[in-house]
Amino acid sequence: MEVKKERIKKLFPWYFSNFELPIGAREEAILVYRACKTQKCDKESFTPTFEEQGCKYFDDDDPSDPSLYSLSTYENPKHIKRFVTMNSEYKKPYKIAKGFTNPECGLVQRTRERNKNLKKSSHVDWWLYIDARPYESFQIIDDFEAYLEEYSKKKE
Repeated sequence: MEVKKERIKKLFPWYFSNFELPIGAREEAILVYRACKTQKCDKESFTPTFEEQGCKYFDDDDPSDPSLYSLSTYENPKHIKRFVTMNSEYKKPYKIAKGFTNPECGLVQRTRERNKNLKKSSHVDWWLYIDARPYESFQIIDDFEAYLEEYSKKKE
């Protein structure tokens, strides 16, 4: 167990000592979508939640919740659309990037694997290594509404 903790210290940002990585977190390439606040695939649009908050906790945060420290992505583009429309930080036209969780950038886990109440969720937590550049594995979808329409047709 001590070896694992030492390895985590070397690979992940300092705040990973605040929580336990969940059992089942692994390196895996999963096709996912990410909302881009800057409307580009860049470091700012691919910043984990805790860093976006200035590495501070808010009143309703649970410091032991691994999701607080991850980069949020979604496997289903309909779910990322629901996220951006409900979140006031994102403005139209929404810029959504598509890509794979690159195993060289960190560990992933489908949130529903550890939270059985979210069995229909396509949310994927991605815990990034120090100096990871996940945005290099993504591209902005030019016309997300048209993409979503095509995606829905294929799923029918």
